[in-house]
Amino acid sequence: MGLGMMLLWAQAHAACPTMVATLEAATSVLIDGGDGTAALAEVETALACGTATKSELARLWVLRGAALQLAGDAAAAEPFYAAALGADATWFDDRLGSSVREAWSRAKYGLPARLSANRPLDVDGVHIDTFPATLESGPHALQAPDVRWARVLVMPPGEESVVEVPLTPLPDPDAVVLPRKGAGWLVAGGVVLAGAVGAGVAAGAQSEVMSGAETTTALDEAWNTQQALGISSIGLAALGSTGVVLHFVLP
Repeated sequence: MGLGMMLLWAQAHAACPTMVATLEAATSVLIDGGDGTAALAEVETALACGTATKSELARLWVLRGAALQLAGDAAAAEPFYAAALGADATWFDDRLGSSVREAWSRAKYGLPARLSANRPLDVDGVHIDTFPATLESGPHALQAPDVRWARVLVMPPGEESVVEVPLTPLPDPDAVVLPRKGAGWLVAGGVVLAGAVGAGVAAGAQSEVMSGAETTTALDEAWNTQQALGISSIGLAALGSTGVVLHFVLP
């Protein structure tokens, strides 16, 4: 069992371009004799943003085939031309030249191929519930809109291609991700509050010291100590409470 060549893994919501605009841009690049790899990748990215029409798929396959043929690989171009004819045999852009038109017009499918997937998905705009499914060999647009997933898959003649489709939605690249809230403020607040309690207990203990004082000097020292501990307890309690509040308020 052979795995088909995977051409694209595209996620929806990643700067969704329109099929029409990207197809025209790719066409212009090829007509001007440029390398259409990046432009065609943009077209295929647009598949993740919505279902393409048969004419749009035909145009994409023609452009993919033309890019290969103009690069000197006519054999690799034929499956794309055959898929284009199968999608919409009426569409062709004469700006691509007579040699491309000739190769497109006589393209033939190879042996049928089989596709297996772990869940239902759309293939060239047609929903398929049961796999494995027998399809024409060559390129196919696979989509699972409910999980924002799309892929262009080239299926080798007479072989089986297997795809693993996500069962849950892929992450949205445009979503704002907040950092996970740490426990720093809560821990710090708890420690300081514990210190406040300790200071309060120590301040209370000074009452016993004051009761047992035998001289005025000892009484004054115990009083001053109690006052200092009491003030410290109040201050620490305020700081500790602030730390706890910040833990729940800050993101």
